[in-house]
Amino acid sequence: MRIYFLLAVLIFLSHTTTAKVSLGFYDEPIEIMMDTTQKEKVDTTADQSKLDDFNKKMEKIVRIFPLPVVSYSAETDWLFGLTKINSFRIGADDQYDESIQPSQVTALFYLTMNKQYKGVLTSDLIFSENKWESFTQIMFIDFPSYYFGIGDDTKLEDRCWVDTENFGIEQSIVYQLNETYYIGVKYLFNNFLKVDTVADAEQCAFNYENLDENEGIQSGIGIRARYDTRDNRLSARKGSAIYFEFMNYGKWIGSEFEYNSLTIDLRKFITPIKGLTLAGQLYSEAKFGNVPIQSLSLMGGDDMMRGVYHGRFRDKTMIEAQVELRFPIFWVFSGAVFTGLGEVAPDFNSYTWDGVKWTYGAGIRLVVNEATRSNLRFDVGVFEKRPLFFFTYSEAF
Repeated sequence: MRIYFLLAVLIFLSHTTTAKVSLGFYDEPIEIMMDTTQKEKVDTTADQSKLDDFNKKMEKIVRIFPLPVVSYSAETDWLFGLTKINSFRIGADDQYDESIQPSQVTALFYLTMNKQYKGVLTSDLIFSENKWESFTQIMFIDFPSYYFGIGDDTKLEDRCWVDTENFGIEQSIVYQLNETYYIGVKYLFNNFLKVDTVADAEQCAFNYENLDENEGIQSGIGIRARYDTRDNRLSARKGSAIYFEFMNYGKWIGSEFEYNSLTIDLRKFITPIKGLTLAGQLYSEAKFGNVPIQSLSLMGGDDMMRGVYHGRFRDKTMIEAQVELRFPIFWVFSGAVFTGLGEVAPDFNSYTWDGVKWTYGAGIRLVVNEATRSNLRFDVGVFEKRPLFFFTYSEAF
């Protein structure tokens, strides 16, 4: 489990500062000469103004400076890194102008005492008053993770450490046909230089397939389509979204593996009471052909089925669903409770009720950009009575 010490300190400091400001202590009692039977009502307007000023200062700090990350885990030893987020509305005179969807740029770089590293740069930009969307991601990774095998009945005791070394680039361009429909193209390149067990680490409990057979270049191109009525892509309160994506990986485009991938993602958001948002998502993947193990449909992670270790269950198809209730707590803090169901299988005819997995959990959000509704997110997800902790940017969906 990774513990993000700096974030905890920042949240603690902001919370204690808030407490000191909002309590409104007085050194001397206040006397009202005209009517001694009435007590003065404390005016909280000044306190709220101080809170807002402090929040604006914190937003500027987050926009300018990256957050340091320090953690420890068995697979990495000590980890040190930096992570950064910026969100903004391109071409908007007023950053609170909700007619223009927000753009976002994120970056992270981690380095461990075991000489492992992870670097990811992501930009998701909206141009020309929502007419064009450009998504770019560049990653270079040499990082270990648990591998449990393939299927929906993998066991914890069968896990082993697998080191994945990869250089990847993703680029998509999407055009807005009208107010709600979008169409575009996507290209994805991954060069997996290493996919193998970690020397001198926890080894596989039994003989998995030769992992190094999954090394090599995956190059794919496809189409993306979207129906979208959300009020905000980063933190929606109302509206719907339907994503459709088809990708082809073939030798004709330089791929050493030949397969196809189909993704459908449905999302719905309603706010029946101000501040209280109910969000739902239904997601499915299907992959056909010679699919490397690291590119199968992977269950778990920090967005869906929170509580399941990412990749604990993997196969050629996957169906997942989740529901989340979001609510305000105090000042820049809000909360969420969520639950999810999911299953993987080699094909859609192989699903059974016994194979369905259930997760649940709760989390806290800290607003880092009020104008674009950008958050830092801390979630605790539970699966099979075991918690997993996640710290990341933006809502899960």
